[in-house]
Amino acid sequence: MPIAIEFKSVSKTFHLNAEPALSDVSFQIKEGEFITVLGSSGSGKTTTLRMMNRLIEPDNGHIEFYSHDIRGIDAIQLRRQMGYVVQQIGLFPHLTVAENIATVPSLLKWDKRKILARTEELLHLVKLPPEDYLNRRPRELSGGQQQRVGVARALAADPAIMLLDEPFGAVDAITRLDLQAEIQKIHQQLDNKTFIFVTHDINEAFKLGDRVMIMDHGRICQFAPPREIIRSPQPGFVQKLIDTVNEQEALWGEFK
Repeated sequence: MPIAIEFKSVSKTFHLNAEPALSDVSFQIKEGEFITVLGSSGSGKTTTLRMMNRLIEPDNGHIEFYSHDIRGIDAIQLRRQMGYVVQQIGLFPHLTVAENIATVPSLLKWDKRKILARTEELLHLVKLPPEDYLNRRPRELSGGQQQRVGVARALAADPAIMLLDEPFGAVDAITRLDLQAEIQKIHQQLDNKTFIFVTHDINEAFKLGDRVMIMDHGRICQFAPPREIIRSPQPGFVQKLIDTVNEQEALWGEFK
């Protein structure tokens, strides 16, 4: 499979004399992978994601999108090839669900019939029947339903890559599990679509990721399939994460 995203010795510092947000980070993500990026607050995971669509520019190093240096790609054109979903969702409150999903296709001047067909297709994909949801406003939706619309909107123009930054962090635990299952199904149904999903939840990261990138203090501690990390965690931060999960499982076991 081709390489969708590659970082080559990328570094970023936001404030003079501050600890780098990213420090000499290098990795490759293949087309079609579901990558989860795991780390605590300040680990560099969101900075890494936002560099992919040029919302943040690196101080040093290079980032490539399908072997093209992203600095040579117009930022708007680049972002139209990358769907972007965040925790806050950001639906336009004065627009209907259909109008929200159609935002980018409308900017691209798609035919109205094509936009409607795409909108209905995506609502079916995220399990929101069009006949019930096309004309609703965001205020009429639950948090989980709003997040589903956010995913549909990000997919509307058929981007090559989906960037998801803590997308389920603001919903309750049961809804979060449902959304995790749905996002897995969506990825499986979309041929060669690359998903990059930032989270601070280790269970979510290991459940969803084909590979998990674990970050701490602006560096990658380990980047491997979940099974490999569990079997052979790197000493230090990764080992502590695995130990924490094992302790939680032992605690639950005491109540059985």
